[in-house]
Amino acid sequence: MTSRDEVSPMTGWTVFAAVWLLIAGSFNIITGATAVHRGSFFHHQMVVSNVSTWGWIILIVGAIQATAGLLVFGRKSVGNLLGLLVAMGATLLWFLFLFSAPFAALIGLIMNGMVIYGLTIGAYEE
Repeated sequence: MTSRDEVSPMTGWTVFAAVWLLIAGSFNIITGATAVHRGSFFHHQMVVSNVSTWGWIILIVGAIQATAGLLVFGRKSVGNLLGLLVAMGATLLWFLFLFSAPFAALIGLIMNGMVIYGLTIGAYEE
């Protein structure tokens, strides 16, 4: 039993989920900012006509992921919920890329699945 001032340590899975949310958020922020400011950089890699719009979407998702990671580290329950929702959305998106980029999609599915597992298994050791 812990006292009110004593904080229970986070489980390894929760730390993994928080770190992965921060890493994925940081990468998406960088990718989104690059697409917004230098749309011609990604123009040959994407089939869409407006790279800037996708850049803003990726930038916003990255900011949400990074915020969720920080909130999980801060032991806020809203961080676990936000991280879970973002990981579920990312899992769905990676599933849609399964046939066009199978290796990357498989890695994305596995990593987001582990984030979901880490956030739902239990946040604190007892």
